[in-house]
Amino acid sequence: MKRFGLLLPLLLVFCLLLTACFTTPGGETPGEDYETVSIAEATATCTEDGVYTDAYYIRASVTAVGKSGEMTIADSTGELSVSGIHGEDEDGKYVSYADLDTKPMVDYEVLVCVMLKSEGGVISAWDCLLISAEFSADGYTEATITEAREASVGAKLMVDGVVATITYSNGLVPAGIILVDETSSIYVYDAALAAEVKVGNRITIGGTKAYWVLEDEQSNANKFGYKGSCQLESVQLFANDKKSGDFDKSWIQELTVKELLDTPVTENITTKIYKVTALIQEKPGNGFTNFYLYDLDGETGTYSYSQCNGSDFTWLREFDGKICTVYVTALNAKSTASDCYFRFVPVQVIDEGFTFDTADAPNYAVKYHGVTQLLSQYSGDPAIELNTLVSSELLGFEGATLSFTSSNESVVKFNAVDGKVILNCPGYGTATVTVTGSYGGKSYSESVEITVTENAEIPYISVEEAIAAELNTEVTVKGIVGPSLVNKSGFHLMGDEGMIAVLVDASAFANLAIGNEVIVKGIRAVSTNGGTSYFGQSHIKDATVVANAYGSHEYSTDYFVTDKTPAEFYALDPKVDYTTTVYVIEVTVTYIEDQYYTSMSLVADDGTSIGLYCSGASQYSWLQRWNGQKVTVEIAAVNWNDKTYYRGCVLAVYTDDGKVYNELNFSYN
Repeated sequence: MKRFGLLLPLLLVFCLLLTACFTTPGGETPGEDYETVSIAEATATCTEDGVYTDAYYIRASVTAVGKSGEMTIADSTGELSVSGIHGEDEDGKYVSYADLDTKPMVDYEVLVCVMLKSEGGVISAWDCLLISAEFSADGYTEATITEAREASVGAKLMVDGVVATITYSNGLVPAGIILVDETSSIYVYDAALAAEVKVGNRITIGGTKAYWVLEDEQSNANKFGYKGSCQLESVQLFANDKKSGDFDKSWIQELTVKELLDTPVTENITTKIYKVTALIQEKPGNGFTNFYLYDLDGETGTYSYSQCNGSDFTWLREFDGKICTVYVTALNAKSTASDCYFRFVPVQVIDEGFTFDTADAPNYAVKYHGVTQLLSQYSGDPAIELNTLVSSELLGFEGATLSFTSSNESVVKFNAVDGKVILNCPGYGTATVTVTGSYGGKSYSESVEITVTENAEIPYISVEEAIAAELNTEVTVKGIVGPSLVNKSGFHLMGDEGMIAVLVDASAFANLAIGNEVIVKGIRAVSTNGGTSYFGQSHIKDATVVANAYGSHEYSTDYFVTDKTPAEFYALDPKVDYTTTVYVIEVTVTYIEDQYYTSMSLVADDGTSIGLYCSGASQYSWLQRWNGQKVTVEIAAVNWNDKTYYRGCVLAVYTDDGKVYNELNFSYN
């Protein structure tokens, strides 16, 4: 809407004259000396469209603030929209809203000098001189951040601390901050505050204690005992030194990445900063970039939680491939039907030129590659080959050894077979297992207790019965863990006469291997991505593994279809369910890469091309070794998105030495 260029200077002059009339000898302008009117009284004088009223002083409460500083103010007589806000800075110079030292926020009491105008019967203040903006601390209790973290939900608290980092929502819009004092840290969820402050500012705020869980995840969070992200909300800014200082680190606990990841979600650690030593790695994806924090094994880790496809963590690029000191916090936790796990945000990274002391190699071998091979409980005999030799190119040592001994070999026994060490559980009970690492004449040992129980009698049905089960009913199914799904967190469950996709949380893969005999429980479902035109994808969703008898079983191929050509596979009717069958066909692997995308497809001699369901060719990087070669593959027809055609998911490639399996999801752990 058009502004009147002369009105702002005239309004300023008028307000300055009024201000001078009420200035005390000491130069202060007490609020009580202003002759104010109510909003109703001011608006009553606005009787003609397009004509400004006289200037009025109005004292009111702020009820809303827009991104550009436009406000809604209210008193007991009504509301008024106010824009074009300006005022004095600390030097006494008149500045626009963006340069104000104190910007009004919701619940602030403001004194403004305004002229009103009606446009189409809607009355508002177009240019506003802000005289004062204050927020009362009445009702707030002063607290350290440690006290704030332990306060009850709904408590109104005043805390002081340094802004350690700013978090962002989609579009790199500031969403909140991590505030740190000399006792702890906490998340402050407030977009307006996050846009107002900078990292290093020391601020005093008032806020309301809360624990946040995404509404859709509340029931799952309750199931796992997760209270939510520990935070303050409904925030008011009382003071900001506008300086740049580091946050206090004297209270911060040092853990390994693995210890942090293993912390139960029942513990109140969210938004509390921890110090870890981590390998930082950037992994670009299709339209996004993940920045991973790995432990010293280069495998145990997680990606930084981003709502901006990784663009909020591009500052980590200078540390890519380096082992650094990282101050990190679990911002929140993701709750699913099968798991609840923390999501981490790096707060600060310091490259201290990390070097590994090889005298610690035995300790490293035991903690990262020894005890991690063992579970605390087995049901049945796993017959697992154990790794006994540990090397690390990342840490610069080679040839550390691991040995395993059991206090009760009738329960847990380590058998030497053809130069390999095999973990067997011949009986039921408890045994203490000692794992010893040795390197360079030094050794280190840790003991773990293992309990072996008899497999409970769990009623189950076969894979074939699960395929025939009524939709949206719970099924408990026994089968063999088959190759990975692609672009979905799950695996193919193989039966004697059929196969079905199983969706599980990614954490389930930590204790799964292709060939394990398992019982899974979940909901029989069909995915159509909201559509109804085509059959979609048969699967078991929200699945959990309720029993694992381990082993390395070859899954049955008796029902695999071997007489289909690639053209016939391509022509499968999408209105019919073919997603529970495996096909064996001969194709040429074709990898395509250009400036904007990569893709992987399977091409027949007649030119028929079978597209693979994936987010990008990187999910099929294991196929690249056969690029341009003709191979025989096991392939499933998939249609997760209700397409008018089936795409493929490669389960395995036949080679002279046997099968090479799709281990995509298994390799993430």
